[in-house]
Amino acid sequence: MHAMHYEITLPADYDMEIIHRRVRERGPLLDEMPGLGLKAYGVRERGVDGSARNQYSPFYLWHDPAGMHSFLWEGGFRGIVDDFGRPAVPHWIVLAFEPGPEFSAVPRAAGKRVERLPGEVVPGEPIAAAVAELAGHARREGVHSAALVVDPRSWELVRYTLWAELAPDEDPVRYRVEHVSMPGLAHLRHGRQW
Repeated sequence: MHAMHYEITLPADYDMEIIHRRVRERGPLLDEMPGLGLKAYGVRERGVDGSARNQYSPFYLWHDPAGMHSFLWEGGFRGIVDDFGRPAVPHWIVLAFEPGPEFSAVPRAAGKRVERLPGEVVPGEPIAAAVAELAGHARREGVHSAALVVDPRSWELVRYTLWAELAPDEDPVRYRVEHVSMPGLAHLRHGRQW
């Protein structure tokens, strides 16, 4: 399984209703996308939830590279490029995904935590500890689901959490979730690691 998350930073005076409307109109188009496990349409607004900027910031979980490639080369990403230019698209290997107690709810917020593994550390032990920590984190009240991903080029671990209501202040980066497409989430089993 693979994860993608790009951030489109917008001017401070940008009319964010343009983004809200975009998500309302285009979000449902991926509700049936083959190969897509989940897409959370994250939005940050300057002055809200501690954000210093306006951003449109989608997060994806893909079952296989073919779905991700189809989206990037042949499909929906064209709309991003046409409207905002071509952003860098960071992507990671998914280590674990955990549904939480609010898995049946529609998530309204997301949080992101990034940790870099020190260069002198052999990665197996801290990654195993982070996967175990994710399982406990996902059982917290208010959690819809959580994913732990890694970039082995930079040894960056990222934890994304979808929340039923608000993301807590402990998440360094918080988003409002405007829409969630989950066409392939039913295939993800609790505790399964990739």
